[in-house]
Amino acid sequence: MRKLIIDADTGSDDAVALILAYRNLEQSQILGVSVVSGNVPLQQAAINTQYVNELCELSIPIYKGESKPMTREYKEVFSSAEANEIALSYGNLSTSAQHVHGIDGLGDIGLLPQNISFETDTAQEFYEKSLIENDSVDLVTLGPLTNIALLVQNYPDLLHKINHCYIMGGSSNALGNVTKFAEYNFWVDPEAADIVLNSGIPITMIGWDPSLYDAMIDSSKITEIDLLDTKYSKFTNDIQVVLRKMMQEIFGEDGYDLPDPLAMAVFLDQTIIKDSIEVNVRVDTRDGMTRGGCVLDFLNLEPEAHKIRVVQRCHQDKFFELLKKSLS
Repeated sequence: MRKLIIDADTGSDDAVALILAYRNLEQSQILGVSVVSGNVPLQQAAINTQYVNELCELSIPIYKGESKPMTREYKEVFSSAEANEIALSYGNLSTSAQHVHGIDGLGDIGLLPQNISFETDTAQEFYEKSLIENDSVDLVTLGPLTNIALLVQNYPDLLHKINHCYIMGGSSNALGNVTKFAEYNFWVDPEAADIVLNSGIPITMIGWDPSLYDAMIDSSKITEIDLLDTKYSKFTNDIQVVLRKMMQEIFGEDGYDLPDPLAMAVFLDQTIIKDSIEVNVRVDTRDGMTRGGCVLDFLNLEPEAHKIRVVQRCHQDKFFELLKKSLS
């Protein structure tokens, strides 16, 4: 059985991704979840992860990681206007995504775990112990890559123990959701993303673009999820309330996308991948319009550079069936 470490900045889509992992435990042994600041601050990410643990009646260990990006400051923002102003200033400040996921990251519908206690080991101590004690470990990352970049820097002699890393982040076609070019996770900590993607670790990158095309939950799918009538299906739709309002304002339609669950689904079943390429990916770390954007070497101009698998499209039907099965 595969050994799995999940790294998350647990907001509303991370929470659903955790449910997919927790409801398919025949696929992997989850060693623990490390959390990082991103969608919400570090403490809130840990609290939200514990809520999902309790929802699924599990006691998966939770380890706190980094509260800010490697070289940048991090600020909580609660409105789209402030978030856009900061992003479009093209400076070095990173922000939360609480205007997307809610102040608490779970739609602000009053969800709190009964028990708020976490492991005393840090995320880095957890990684070191896990890689020493196991011959092979898989990673699924759902937030900014700060924790994983520090793992790369701190424990280079243990990286061969990482079988594969599945990353939700970036974009293969310069499609951004923070700026014109940058996906949120890579925009928050572009330095970390560039370090991880070029670390030599075997990587599959599931960016925001396949999520937008193939993991969009429209009104008819929302109804299908409602009809499952389980605590998991109710939770999944309920916590998207802030995101659904934003999608309504932007696109004029009810719905929400699930990038993190799509990444977890690819880990669980790689036949969900429809189209992908093997290519070197660099992340722009410069302040400016293209900060956090992905630069793909389609022409193989640097043939010796480390290549990763970049997912471009997924099978929508396979993803949605796995989602419904996990929420049933």
